[in-house]
Amino acid sequence: MTHTEVLDEEAPDLAEEYDEIEASLSEDDANFVHDLVTKVLEFAQILCDYKMFDYQYEFAYRVVESLILNDGAEITALFSRQSGKTQTTAAVIAAVMVLFPKLARSFSMLEKYKGGVMVGVFGPVDDQAATLWARVVAFLTSTTAQSILLDPEIDDAPTKGREGRAPMLTLKHSGSFCRQQTANPRAKIESKSYHFIVIDEAQDADEFTVRKSIHPMGAFYNATKVKTGTPSRTKGDFYKSIQHNKREQVKRGRRQNHFQYDWRACAKSNPNYEKSVKHEMRSLGQDSDEFQLAFEIRWLLDRGMLITEQRLDELGDPSMSIVPEWHLTPVVVGIDPARDVDSTIVTVVYVDWDHPDEFGYFDHRILNWLELRGDQWEEQYFQIVEFLKYYNVGAIGVDAQGLGSVVADRLARLFPGVSVVPLSSTRPEQTKRWTHLMQLLDRYKIIYPAHSKAKRLRVWKRFYQQMTDVEKKFQGPNIIVEAPEDDSDAHDDFVDSLAIAVALTEIEQIPEMEQGINPLYRR
Repeated sequence: MTHTEVLDEEAPDLAEEYDEIEASLSEDDANFVHDLVTKVLEFAQILCDYKMFDYQYEFAYRVVESLILNDGAEITALFSRQSGKTQTTAAVIAAVMVLFPKLARSFSMLEKYKGGVMVGVFGPVDDQAATLWARVVAFLTSTTAQSILLDPEIDDAPTKGREGRAPMLTLKHSGSFCRQQTANPRAKIESKSYHFIVIDEAQDADEFTVRKSIHPMGAFYNATKVKTGTPSRTKGDFYKSIQHNKREQVKRGRRQNHFQYDWRACAKSNPNYEKSVKHEMRSLGQDSDEFQLAFEIRWLLDRGMLITEQRLDELGDPSMSIVPEWHLTPVVVGIDPARDVDSTIVTVVYVDWDHPDEFGYFDHRILNWLELRGDQWEEQYFQIVEFLKYYNVGAIGVDAQGLGSVVADRLARLFPGVSVVPLSSTRPEQTKRWTHLMQLLDRYKIIYPAHSKAKRLRVWKRFYQQMTDVEKKFQGPNIIVEAPEDDSDAHDDFVDSLAIAVALTEIEQIPEMEQGINPLYRR
């Protein structure tokens, strides 16, 4: 089976093909939708002159079904590179643009398409959106498609043009159109409405733009939204949509809205593809990031994220709850002062000073957090003092950026005898902090409370969410760890506070140690 295969009949008598669709379906038939989807996909393969592989057909079936049912589904598909996702999506677009306005005359469930199917195709940048749009154009302007569109039963013709800066292909009699647009956050793309929205290479699309600008374009018509792509190193809208679909489709009675095909699944249908991928495997190496992302379709979140959820879960101690008081040994405290809409976070960390490992790393346990909203520092100082009086504080680290140096100076006066260290936020100094934190995380040297009582607390939930949200970036020799820029709801205060606290165990030596029973495991 190859991509150039066509259906058994030699295609054209096209009037007979169209008449067969109308004659063989009845809305009273329990299998109406299934039969209609099947006929539409048969037509798509004739129109586009290629036969879909099984995995392509499975994905295409659900997309057409959603458009017919008007269920407003958000369908996601992870395809191995060069396995035909663009070909399949373009074929579906072309077929529904031609057929649905005609079928709407006979079937009331397709009534919203009687004036034409409105399709918007998006990519992270114009060039990526153009790939899918150009494939739709190629299908609808091919020799085969021209002969189909000229048939008296269809009687349509494609015309290319522009609406402003957006390229468009329009079927001039039915009113169907396909518009190419970008998901670039700098572009102004609001005000359009669609029945069918497709975001190609969705892993690189700007999350804020997708949610704020693109999704609302389908609100009026309850549009079906399709997102296709491959994995990435960071979470984004595509990753979150996939996870949502995975959670939903395990529920009883839910339709499958996520489709995932690695290179092995695709190679079963296409021996040539298998040969090509194995050549890439030898060239790139099976364990290389490039091969894992493109062909094994694995999300390498540990490359672009500070920590994965799986690793973070492993660091949680289910027997440990919040420790509201600790006086046996000196603790370190990290304070990240609030800036703009952020919170001031105070993190208290127990350090097992007596038992460094062979490389000099100490075990750390987060005991408690204090979160203070707003920038009323005259009030926050005394709240911090009240919170920390229940701990044997050995050292306090403060982010010295902005007001941080002033905060550090004031805290030094409020905590006589305690080492208060203002930590610089220059790129090299931050790199040292993040490197130390990552080394501790990699060595399982940071433990946090994960008892059920702790998990119910808002500070715990914010800590967990921020730890799994922040992204790790490299700028030359420097490491930057911060909340995603395109998500206004994402923050990194808890993570900064933790990094500041554990940085003190590199630069501070606590001279006096006291021995006692460790109550950290109490429930």
